[in-house]
Parts: sequence; structure tokens; C-alpha cells
Amino acid sequence: MSNIAIEEDGLPKILPPKNDFVFKALFGDKRNEKNLIEFLEAVLRKKIIAVQLMNPINNQRSEDDKMSVLDVRAKLDSGEEIDIEMQAKNIPGLRERITYYQDRMLVDQIGVGGKYSALKPVISIIVVAETLIYESQKCHNVFSMLETDEHFAFNDLKETHILDLTRINNEPYETLSDWLEFINSEDEEDFMKIAQKNKAINAAFGTLQEISRSKEQRIRYDSRLKLQRDIWAFEDAAEQKGILKGEKIGIQKGRKKGILEVFALIDQGYTPAQAKKMLELA
Repeated sequence: MSNIAIEEDGLPKILPPKNDFVFKALFGDKRNEKNLIEFLEAVLRKKIIAVQLMNPINNQRSEDDKMSVLDVRAKLDSGEEIDIEMQAKNIPGLRERITYYQDRMLVDQIGVGGKYSALKPVISIIVVAETLIYESQKCHNVFSMLETDEHFAFNDLKETHILDLTRINNEPYETLSDWLEFINSEDEEDFMKIAQKNKAINAAFGTLQEISRSKEQRIRYDSRLKLQRDIWAFEDAAEQKGILKGEKIGIQKGRKKGILEVFALIDQGYTPAQAKKMLELA
């Protein structure tokens, strides 16, 4: 890979799409719905007429201050609801959290007094920079609820797609492979090489260049990056704390317990300083 060009602010000339803030700016802005449609068509392998963003980035003024995952929520013209996330690290409990979010999306559809028959399918698309599914060597794993022996679906209400950026070479569908290469790229030369192959990706690269030229977006990217580093530092500290606790309850259980304490506080919106104090990690 060529050297990554760095600007005067110390940040990459082209901001990397696998950063969750950049990912959402690329696919979660109303002005960029075409990028989202093209990416979803590559993942789901079907034609999509229109999408409606349910949490557009341009309606949120302080996204860089939040510690929660920056996902992209959308509703297709078919009524299906999509949740898309970029995960830079394989955090403890991620599989369980994905299932919990899907269940919450279903509950939110009907609220109080709604009809179960009105439920529309929910689809989770998780792009991971570190391997999450060790039971397979596929780049694109798709999960649904199937009968154990005969493998027919109980219903079509929940579907999960895991896209592994470490296994792009294992993806046989070229269009999806190109999109994942684009998301995984960091160098301008690599971006341009992929953009030349695919008109839709070329348009997305134009969007990425605009995002990368924006002083405001670069500041927000830098803030998000610093926050992520703080979180990872807390995770490392919690792991050490968990290992010490694990002498009595088992090393792996103790490690996971310590890390989960960090993410529980993050989900509740505590600041890094508050988290340090509460977990006695300072």
C-alpha cells in the first residue's frame, strides 16, 4: 500500500470510511442517499427503489460528542427496516447487542396496541474491521431463524449480515467486494483504483472527498477518533481489572466482566473522566 497522505492538521487527506463517523457521513446523510441505495443493493442483492433515513446525520448537531455507536437507520420502499453499523473493534457482547437492537426495532414498529401482523422485517448489516464470525471463512455471512434440520425459515422478520473487511478476498460477488475494498481503503491511490471500476463507487468517492475537504467534518472526525482512543484505553484498563478479579471467578469471565463495565457506562452516556472515577481506573 502507498503512503497515506497527511494534511497540515495531522489527519489523513482522505478520511477513512471505516471510521464510524466518516461511515455515517458517507451513507447516513440525506444528500447521499444514492450511496446508501447502491451499497444496500450490493449487500442484499436486490433492487431498491428508495430509502428513507430514520436518523439522518444532518439532523444531529453534536454527534461527535456521543459515545454510542453511530449507526445508519433506514426504511426501504418495501417497508423493511435496516440498521447499518461500522465496527472497528470486536467488542464483547457484540452478537448479543445486534440481536437486542433487532428486537427493539421490531418493538418500536408497533408500539403500544399495535398489531403483530403489521411488523415488517428488520435487517442488521454490520461491517467489521476485526473478525467476528470465527465459525466460517466467508466474507459475507447471513443469518436468519431457521428450522434445525430442514432449514426453512420460521418467519422473515430478522436477518443479520456480517461483512468482514479482513476477508474481502473471499467474497465472490465482485460488486460487494469492490464496496468493501472502498470502505477498507486509506490511501488516495487505492480509492481511485476502485472508483475507476464502478460508477456508483466513483460517486461515493466524490462524496468522501467532499467530507474530507470540510474543516468542520475534519474537526468532528478528530474528536470522534480521540473519543474512540479513550474508550479503547478504558477497555484495556478494564481488561486488566477484570483479569485481577478473574483470579477467583475464572480469567476469561473476569476479563469480560471488566470490559462490559466500561461499555455499560459508555451506553449510559458518562464522560471519560466520570467512567475513570466510577471504575477506579484513574
